[in-house]
Order: sequence, then structure tokens, then C-alpha cells
Amino acid sequence: SPAGAVGLWQFIAATGRQYGLRIDDWVDERRDPVKSTKAAAAYLKELHQYYGRWYLVTAAYNAGPSIIDKALQTSRAADFWGIKEKTKLSQETRNFVPKFVAIAMIATNLKKIGFSDLRYDEPLAFDEVEAEGLLKLDTAAELADSDSATIKGLNPALLRNVTPPGTRGYRLRVPPGKALSFAKASE
Repeated sequence: SPAGAVGLWQFIAATGRQYGLRIDDWVDERRDPVKSTKAAAAYLKELHQYYGRWYLVTAAYNAGPSIIDKALQTSRAADFWGIKEKTKLSQETRNFVPKFVAIAMIATNLKKIGFSDLRYDEPLAFDEVEAEGLLKLDTAAELADSDSATIKGLNPALLRNVTPPGTRGYRLRVPPGKALSFAKASE
């Protein structure tokens, strides 16, 4: 994204850090679907406590609360549709809320609108192990009786092919049932 947003929830670095995500030269937890989803849920909850209206929450998630606050003040509107008509929000934010609403309506009415025979992915499954020091992901794959692509796929927050330096007991994901293999091979 032009603003530097990354990951499933499109966090910019400052917001990601504000909600507990590690972002540095070695790790970017905005790329981690589990950690970033928890952070997004906390952010959305906080925005909802502040605005009390989901359309404003959605707009603030996209544009940032300061822009929505300014738009509310300038327009003297009480809702998203009022600020959309009376202020100069970015085209992206003006379209974001209606697109979000449309997607939500589709997702909650799949069968009504003709989506059937959907196959859902299995939930992400993994074990976690503590990796000490700089551990190459290729080595981690061997220890877990797995392959490098699987280990990299389970650990999308790692920006390099090693666990981060200076992190004692880095929580590394391995395929389900492989924690014991990893522990035995690490001895």
C-alpha cells in the first residue's frame, strides 16, 4: 500500500505497534494472521467504544481516527454518510465503507445469492516451540521433520530465513504434532 500498510488487516507500522505487534528488521507481525487478527479486533473494539457506530469505525479504520474526527467537526455531521457528503474524504475512504457493507451483506447471504458448494479451508493448525538464538528455518524444518516451505508458511512474520537475534525462546510455529520431534532433535 502507498501508506506502507501490510498484512491481512493492512496495518501501518505505527498502528501495528500501538496494538502490540512487533515490527523491526527481523520480524513483522502484521504479516502473522493470528497476531494481526487479535490486534485488529482490539483496534476495532477501541474504535467502536469511541465512535459507537460501525460505519464511522470502518471509516476510521481506513483513514485514521484523526481524519474522521476532523471530518465530523468540519461537517457537523453525526454519521459516515453525512461526512461523506459534506467533506473531502479521500476517494479510498469514501468507497471503503460502502464496499465493506456490500461484502458483509454478501458474506451473510451466500446461499440466497447463489453461492453454494463452498469449500472452506481448514483452520490454521500448528504447534509452537521455543527456538533459541539464530536458528535457520532450514534447520528448524529438519528438527521438526518438515520442510522449509511449510516452516516459512507457518511463520510469515519472519522477514529473514532465521529466527531473530537476541530473542530468548522465540515462539516458532511447526506443523501440528511436530513439537516433540523438534524438542527431541534439539537435545
